[in-house]
Amino acid sequence: MPLKRETTRPAFLLNSVDRHGRPIDPGVLSVAQEISQQALAYAERIIGDPAVVQNLFEEAAAAVSEAAETKHASDKPPIRDLRAYLFRTFARRIAREKRKEAALRNEINLKERNRPTSGTTEFARELLLDEVMAACDKVTQEIALRRLEGFSWDEIGDRYRISAHVARLRFSKALQRARKRLTARGVGG
Repeated sequence: MPLKRETTRPAFLLNSVDRHGRPIDPGVLSVAQEISQQALAYAERIIGDPAVVQNLFEEAAAAVSEAAETKHASDKPPIRDLRAYLFRTFARRIAREKRKEAALRNEINLKERNRPTSGTTEFARELLLDEVMAACDKVTQEIALRRLEGFSWDEIGDRYRISAHVARLRFSKALQRARKRLTARGVGG
């Protein structure tokens, strides 16, 4: 009898701070844990990268925590439906990320189209570009784009709050992974 794939997700553990160090209120953290299964499944269908989705979820929770604290400090009424407010905040971040991803792809495709090539070569080049970009996470794709735009490694590192060496290393490793994938498929050499 064939084994069934597990359909439930493992429990998601939300950090008490987001990746920028902003704290997440315990009440918001509790609500985030409650909606995490549905929210993350929704976002992964749109974005695809679970790590990016989890970062965006934590950022949304931190932003909601800030909004709740601001309302409390200014004697404004509290957020009525914290679950809905958190999900809307998260959905907006997902939509923004998707727009950034589409803009990045458009920019890269535009640069590729401006190179003089034959139709067959251009098609093959687009396929290779898609393969290379698929081997990269979103940040590495952005790093590659910035480098193609002429940014220095120091400028790229500053933008992503990493050292120039780490930015260069991340880019290099992504190229190595893409090279291995393409060589394994018999493309290039």
